[in-house]
Parts: sequence; structure tokens; C-alpha cells
Amino acid sequence: MRGLAKRAFNIPDGLASDVCVGCTLVDMYAKCATDGSQENSRKVFNSMPLHNVMSWTALISGYVQGRKEQEAMKLFCNMLHGHVAPNCFTFSSVLKACANLPDFSFGKQLHGQTIKLGLSAINCVGNSLVNMYARSGSTDCAKKTFNILFEKNLFSCSTAIDAHAKALDYDQSFNHDIENLVVGVGSFTYACLLSGAACLGTIGRGEQIHALIGKSGFGTDLCINNALISMYSKCGIKEAALQVFNDMRHRNVITWTSIISALAKHGFATKALELFYEMLEIGVKPNEVTYIAVLSACSHVGLIDEAWKHFNFMHYNYGISPRMEHYACMVDLLGRSGLLVEAIEFITSMPFDANALVWCTFLGSCRVHRNTKLGEHAAKMILEQEPHDPATYILLSNLYASEGRWDDVAAIRKCMKQKKLIKESGYSWIEIDNQIHRFHVGDTSHSQAKMIYDELDELALKIKNSGYIPNTDFVLHDVEDEQKDHYLFQHSEKIAVAFALISTPKPKPIRIFKNLRVCGDCHTTMKYISIVTGREIVVRDAYRFHHVKNGKCSCNDYW
Repeated sequence: MRGLAKRAFNIPDGLASDVCVGCTLVDMYAKCATDGSQENSRKVFNSMPLHNVMSWTALISGYVQGRKEQEAMKLFCNMLHGHVAPNCFTFSSVLKACANLPDFSFGKQLHGQTIKLGLSAINCVGNSLVNMYARSGSTDCAKKTFNILFEKNLFSCSTAIDAHAKALDYDQSFNHDIENLVVGVGSFTYACLLSGAACLGTIGRGEQIHALIGKSGFGTDLCINNALISMYSKCGIKEAALQVFNDMRHRNVITWTSIISALAKHGFATKALELFYEMLEIGVKPNEVTYIAVLSACSHVGLIDEAWKHFNFMHYNYGISPRMEHYACMVDLLGRSGLLVEAIEFITSMPFDANALVWCTFLGSCRVHRNTKLGEHAAKMILEQEPHDPATYILLSNLYASEGRWDDVAAIRKCMKQKKLIKESGYSWIEIDNQIHRFHVGDTSHSQAKMIYDELDELALKIKNSGYIPNTDFVLHDVEDEQKDHYLFQHSEKIAVAFALISTPKPKPIRIFKNLRVCGDCHTTMKYISIVTGREIVVRDAYRFHHVKNGKCSCNDYW
């Protein structure tokens, strides 16, 4: 392709100026991956005496593919000023450019034009609109655009699901659309739907999709069964994930990796490693991702010697060179174990420069073990690579707050404000009767807020009588102790648990999902609540699962 492109640019101008040939050349250069291809495309375009919608669209598409969105939109405006009417493919390309920009106002204007021209329901335009609104977080607009599509396909379906998953909005009308869509489609669509249910943790929806899979004859499909393992695992039901795994007649490396990763995240490292050895015994060759799962399993339970063995064997036995993610797992393991000096020595011994992921992992360990000096060094290394990463500022602020260094906390918050960096707000959600309920810290917007807080007050009294002592180190405000206790009991995961207790029958496990890491006090609180209520509580946070039962957690307080 590259050689052809070079030779093509030597075509005589007379031939290149032909509209048909010119359009073809513009399109070829636009799709060519060589350096300077966009410039060559522009040269051919400029040499053409006449420009039609095909040549304009090809040129615009090339700039969009090259991630030069602003230039693509300028070309679109020039096209309109030249009185050339855009077609559905032109709109599709420009909308893709809009989806990659922080300001979606131009995209909304384009949407209005597509409606006037009757193009918004055509698939290529509609898919781009769904994608743009999904990227912007405008779930309602994404859903409305999805609903009017003439022909819903895998792309529009998966994009819409992603939008709803991010917004925690999976309503019944959308469910109905999905059920109609899956009739007569292939395994990839079902895998996509299962991924959406997994992201949200909507086990009710996942089980419905599982039932549809059985009816459509895909029950033995390898791809779908792998997706089912992931779905049940991410919804907090490892038993169902294991059942799917055990029932499978054929398994591949993805199957084994999925179940090993699932067990690791649920805190059952011993079982995860048993399956890994079983996988090796039957001759299934592990890949890079398998070893990430194995090292994560070791990290979750502090198996340092075991982790070193696998870290070394992956290269010697299988020729797998450790990637950044493998190094991050080892740093996480050493850091969790309090071996901060060893961890930083390991980082400096890496054959390549550590990226922000590795340093952020190390910074998290510094926060847990309250090593401010090393934490400051880690934060500096992260910000050199990602100067606008709010998570780093927050982690460092939390480290200062845990030591009562409120002036330093205030300085970081001032710096974030000046840089216009926004902290990701923590929230928790729970599925009750196929409906998702989301809670933020101190949330009083729920229709049953009074009953929820009454339940919280009763829980606070019961667990304190059972020996619970609030850990105010997790209140990142310089306030009185009594006020700190009040803040602690307004954390979103506690509100979600209280709602679950008043909304579900006693034998049923409570499954809570949180977008951030569960704090230490909430973790302790869940253990006491499991004792005084007799309920099993499963919490999925940003890092792993916690199965809390009879005052004990599957993580063994190591997370």
C-alpha cells in the first residue's frame, strides 16, 4: 500500500485532475497509514478543478482518521461554503470527529442538520450520533438516537449499552429494544449484552440474557460462555461463574484466564492457583493476560514467594516477556506487604521507565502504610507523565490528611482548583427488582431516604454495641470527632447497604457496587453489619470483591 501510494503521487496532473480519478486518489491517501499521506491527499484534492461530495468526504475522513478533528471540521465548513451538500457518509465522519472533542456543541448542531435532511435514522449517521452522545455522557440523547435507527446493529447496540452502563441507567424500554434486537443475531451481540450487564452488575438482566442465549441455541458457544463467566464474576456470583466453567465441554486459554482472574478478584487465590496448575497439566499454554491474573491472585493474599516464582517462570518456561502490567502487579504485591523500599528498588531495576500505572500503584501503598516521603516521590513521578491527573492529587491529599497535615491538603485542593481538575465523585449502586439505585455520600434524594437513614441510625447503634469503633482516619476533613463519625456513616456504600436491608428478604445476599476503592472504615462496618443482621454482604469496588459473612471477609483484611 505504501509503495503504491508513493507511485500514485507521480500520476500526471492531467489524469489526477479527472474528478473520478482524483476522488479515488484522495480516498487512497486518506486511508494510507504513511507519514505525509494527509498532505498528499490534500495536494491531490487542491489540484482538482472541481470538488464533489465524494472528494470532500474522502478528505475529511482522512483527517478524522488521523485524529486531526479541528481540521476536519474546518474542511466541513469550507465544503458548506462551497455549496456542496454533505451526504450521510460526510456527516458520519464529522460526527466521529465531534465525539473525540471535549465540546459537543458543534455535534449537536450537526444532529439538527441531519434531522432536517432526513439522515439521522440512517445507520452510519445514527451510529455516529449514538457514539457521540455516549461519549459525552448524554444518555437520554444516546437512547433517543438509538431508538429511531432504521436498523439497529451490533455497533449501535454495544455503544448504547456502554452509554447506559456509564450512567447506571438500564430501563425497561431499553431492555425491550435489546430483546427485539437479539432475535436472529450472532454470538458477538450476546457477548456485548453480557458485557453491559457485567459492567453494571445487573445480575437480573444477566440471567435474562443467559436464558435468551439458551433459547437461541448458543448455549455451547465458546465466546458466549467465556462472556458468561466474566458476567457472573463481575456481578458478584463466583459460584455461577464456576458452574458455567465446569459445564463447558471445550475451553481455551481465554476461558481459563477468565475463571482464574474471577477467583483472584473475589479473594480465592488458592483456588485460582489450583486451576492455573490444572490448566498447565492439561497442556493449555498461558498467555500474558493469564500471568497478570496469576500475579494478581498472589498479590491479593500476599503470596510473595509464589509471585516471584511465576514472574520468573513466565519468561523462562513460556517466552513471555514481562509487560508494564506484570511489573505493576509485583509493585502492588510488595507495596501491600509493606515492603516499600523493596518495591521502589524493583521499580528502578525495571528494563524500561515505569509508567504512571506503576507509580500510582506504589503511591497507593504509600497511602496505606503512611510513608509520606516515598509517596511524594511517587506523586512527582506520576505528574511528570500525567500533569493533569486528578487521582494523583487526591491520593497525595489523602496521604497528608491521614497525618493531619491540613495545610498541605488545602494547598493541593487550591492547586487542583487552579488547574481546573475535578475529583471523581464516589458513589455506590445496588440492583433491586431489575432497577438500579445509586447513592452518593450523604445522599438524601432517594424516595425512601427517611427510612434509609432511620435504618442507618439503628445499625450504628447495634454495631457500636457489638464493639465497632469508628475509624476517623478515613474522614478527610479537619473537623471535630463527633462530626467525623457523622461523615463516616454517610458514605455511599453504607447508605446502599441500609437500603438493601429494608428492601430485600433476609436470606438473600446483599450485593453492593462502588466506583472507587472501599474505605477501611466501611470495610469494618460491613463486617459488623453482617454479624448483627445475619446477612452476607458482597461489595465490588474498583479493585476487587469483598465477600463479608459472619464478621469475616474473603480478603482477610488484605486489600
